[in-house]
Amino acid sequence: MTTKKTAAANAAEQIEAAVAAGKDNMETAVKASAEAAAKGYEQAVQATKEHVEDAFKAGSDAFKGYEDVAAFNKDNVDALVKSGAMLAKGAQDFNALWFDFAQASTEDGIAATKAILGCKTLQQVAEVQGDLVKGGYDKLVTESRKMSDMSVKVAENAAKPIAGRVNVAVEKFTKPLAT
Repeated sequence: MTTKKTAAANAAEQIEAAVAAGKDNMETAVKASAEAAAKGYEQAVQATKEHVEDAFKAGSDAFKGYEDVAAFNKDNVDALVKSGAMLAKGAQDFNALWFDFAQASTEDGIAATKAILGCKTLQQVAEVQGDLVKGGYDKLVTESRKMSDMSVKVAENAAKPIAGRVNVAVEKFTKPLAT
């Protein structure tokens, strides 16, 4: 019976040793899992924090970009308004020049009619008519040149604000490409 007790005791010791080893293994595994979970949690918190900071920065950059675009577009609209004002002023000046030309032409026509009606012979009529045609042609060329010069000047002045904005846009959009 001692052999049976000894065998039973040996079996019990082996079972206890196996249970103790299993317990140690389980504690080690639980401890390793807990450490891994804590480390994973810390990494997740850090990653989340970095993503939130990046998102906030991107939002700030986007808002700054929006402000830049809004300011850029405002300047474009200002240039268009300035150009339109110059065109309107030019059109007003052109109309005044045209009105002065039309008024002078009417006065010249009245004077020409009086001159022709005051002629006593056909030769006088022909001479007066020749002088009127030559004078009218010279005046037409002179006034046309004035109107042409004024048109070019108005077009150049009206284009300056827009050309300036085009230059700014080209510089702004090609600058990132150069770097």
